[in-house]
Amino acid sequence: MESKRVTLVVPGAGDAAEARDAEISPGVTAVEVLRAADMDPQEWQLQVKQGNGSISLSTQDDLYQRVQNGDKVFAVPKTMTVG
Repeated sequence: MESKRVTLVVPGAGDAAEARDAEISPGVTAVEVLRAADMDPQEWQLQVKQGNGSISLSTQDDLYQRVQNGDKVFAVPKTMTVG
């Protein structure tokens, strides 16, 4: 199988977000993508859009099987702080 290119969208301050392109191979897990982006898997999770909603992935989910080439993958905090 060949690799897929995805865009990892990381939230920033205010409405700013950072987009990082990544190339993933079959079997790459969500935790591997988070670590490659220097993000702590204890504090962050990945979400993918599906239909009108989004699905949160577990750290061991095979990201390659969950996305299509060119999809956006969203990094979101595991706990939201409202202030």
